[in-house]
Amino acid sequence: MIMKKVRDYIHKDITSVNENSNLRRVIKTMKLHRMSAVPVVNKLGEYVGCISEQDILNVAVPTYMKSMYDTSFMAGLDQITTHLKEKLDEKAIRFVDEKYPSVSPDESMSYAADLLYRQKGTILPVVGGKTLIGLLTRIEILSVSLDE
Repeated sequence: MIMKKVRDYIHKDITSVNENSNLRRVIKTMKLHRMSAVPVVNKLGEYVGCISEQDILNVAVPTYMKSMYDTSFMAGLDQITTHLKEKLDEKAIRFVDEKYPSVSPDESMSYAADLLYRQKGTILPVVGGKTLIGLLTRIEILSVSLDE
């Protein structure tokens, strides 16, 4: 059996945001492209990490609420959106998860599938050297099963 490589399944239509984009742009990009995480690149196109919906939610929930373990004490959506609106003009680089996993095009699809599954992620940036060259999504992982 031939080992399937990431390079054979890479999605090259790359949606990403620049590290100097503001959080407003990040959210609009995620909504437009229906992505739950978006890669962030610097001005040289080098991959620096990702911002996920969870990262943004972590920003949106005021610090004092995070210490409340019982969700019945959680504030309403108004408080969360008000808090997030205060952050919308801040640069994306402040919210990047630099430890968000990525793969190289030479990795096996088995490795990529395992990484995506264990991280409970929805996208996996494909990085060649330091450059973002594509994305793998869960559907690309699943599409391996369609190969004859």
